[in-house]
Amino acid sequence: MIDPYRMVFVNLVSSILLLSGILIYRYIYPKRKINLFILLALISILPVISIFRSGTYESGDFNIHIYRIMSFYDSLRERNLMPSWASELNATYGNPLFIFNYNLPYYFISFFHFLGLSFITSMKIYLGLVFYLSGITMYFLVKEITNSKLGAFVSSIFYLFSPYHLIDVHFRATLGESTIFFLAPVLFYFIIKFIKEQRFKYFVICSLIMGLLFLAHPLLATVFLGIGILYILFRDLRNKSYKSTLLQLLALLVGATASIYVWISFILYTPYMFKLSVSTAVSDLQFYPFTQLIFSPWRYGLLFQGPKGELALIMGYVQIFVIAMSIIMIILKKIPKKIQSDYIFWIFLCIFFIFMMHPLSIFIWKYTNYQFFNMVIPYGRLSLAISFCISVITGYFTLSFSDSKIKKKFIYILLIITIGSTILNWGHRRVIPQINDSVLRKNVWISTITEGTTAYFLNNKWADINNFWFSALPEKHLEIINGLGTVQEIKRTSTKHTYIVNAQTPIEIQENTLYFPGWSLSVNSKNNLIYPGKRGVINAKLPAGLQKVELSYNDIPVYRFTKIISVSTFSILLIAFVFSLFPNIKRLTVLSFKNFTSKP
Repeated sequence: MIDPYRMVFVNLVSSILLLSGILIYRYIYPKRKINLFILLALISILPVISIFRSGTYESGDFNIHIYRIMSFYDSLRERNLMPSWASELNATYGNPLFIFNYNLPYYFISFFHFLGLSFITSMKIYLGLVFYLSGITMYFLVKEITNSKLGAFVSSIFYLFSPYHLIDVHFRATLGESTIFFLAPVLFYFIIKFIKEQRFKYFVICSLIMGLLFLAHPLLATVFLGIGILYILFRDLRNKSYKSTLLQLLALLVGATASIYVWISFILYTPYMFKLSVSTAVSDLQFYPFTQLIFSPWRYGLLFQGPKGELALIMGYVQIFVIAMSIIMIILKKIPKKIQSDYIFWIFLCIFFIFMMHPLSIFIWKYTNYQFFNMVIPYGRLSLAISFCISVITGYFTLSFSDSKIKKKFIYILLIITIGSTILNWGHRRVIPQINDSVLRKNVWISTITEGTTAYFLNNKWADINNFWFSALPEKHLEIINGLGTVQEIKRTSTKHTYIVNAQTPIEIQENTLYFPGWSLSVNSKNNLIYPGKRGVINAKLPAGLQKVELSYNDIPVYRFTKIISVSTFSILLIAFVFSLFPNIKRLTVLSFKNFTSKP
């Protein structure tokens, strides 16, 4: 049986078994209500089963992340607890990947590997875990804002089986976005708890979760930071409660500060980064095909990935129906007054994000950073925010629409369609069991070239656009390009390269490492000037004589300082959280917060 058909068959059988179990339970215990949380926990397993097929994914970013994590793990083993330089990538010339790339998932996957699991298995466990837990976090969020278990259950199903969510986990294998799917509901859950109870521990937790969002994916964390700020302002304006607004906003900003080293790098290193020639003409902005947000062109609209790896980032057919019904219900004033303003807020936000993905929004985008546009819109990343908004909307829709048994049955029919219509997408179409860690390890050095100029900012400004990444291993790590002499390599780690050079004449050397701020050269323990040579590789001039040459990497002082800020802020937040758990201290912190926010 061909792998994709086998996968669908297993998914179908698993679904039938679960459905049969539910029917049997209802038959044996007709008067007992099914625990919706337990049912959610069981349903959440269905799209995860296929992840654990043997082998690696045929397409997507799965292998790219494995290569990066291998380099990340090797750097951790060298006691670089906050790695910056990926030495094995780019044909061992290296690049500053870990300065710019999100790293939270890499720490967890590295930990799983440290426990003895393969990199492939570790990554699959991480993807499966954050997917599974994302439904649970959405359940608790919607239950908190609607006080409805049914609404929370329906929202969680919509969230789990959102086409973009399935695409992220199974087709793209994007670790950062998958983590955001898990963390975003956690953030808003604690924002609401903080708004309601004004407890110090919720301030701390909001800051911690906001910081983790930035460590997971700075770009999308910025989007959710904006949503969080708008939501806080909306709630406080609606309730006419402004005493703690600044504290609520401060909690988010403290979280952003705690992760400063992740996002500040794009500002600090701008003078040295390669600048891709991107047109800034408004007419040249490329939007994601809007029709593919509505309908997928493959398998009658039921498959979200094409034969060549193309993706249709659709919002979901039932999801679109719920949005349309919600708008109609708002116009006809069929929404309970208690939830009307919240309902409208999330509908407005959802429509806004949909609009921002349509070419008509070009008049807004022309006032923003073009690089930001090119990182968000062509890849359809705002679909994650849309999926989040729709899931929250679904909770309110369920609360408004389930006031009779017939309507509740209709809700359950929508759930069955939501789950069933995505079954072809509960796993990557093909895995390759012949590829294991050892095979991938051999290809780490050449992996960067397959990325092209997508991550152009990882190269320096002296790079050759026609030969952007190195495609061949250097014959020697250190070469004499002018003059006479001999070289003996003594030691090489990711951040320190040591040689003994015997120069018969003054020489010019090329150390086959990408030039980037932070690298420095010492000759017989004295600093020596380095400069970028051909294709941005480190060059230097040495005098005649026998000398110990040591090239080492250390973060530039200002970037090192941002790491200190991040570690210090996270440490203080964790200590504050632990202290807030003790009854006596908790009482004091609650009192102090009330005193601080009370009117004089």
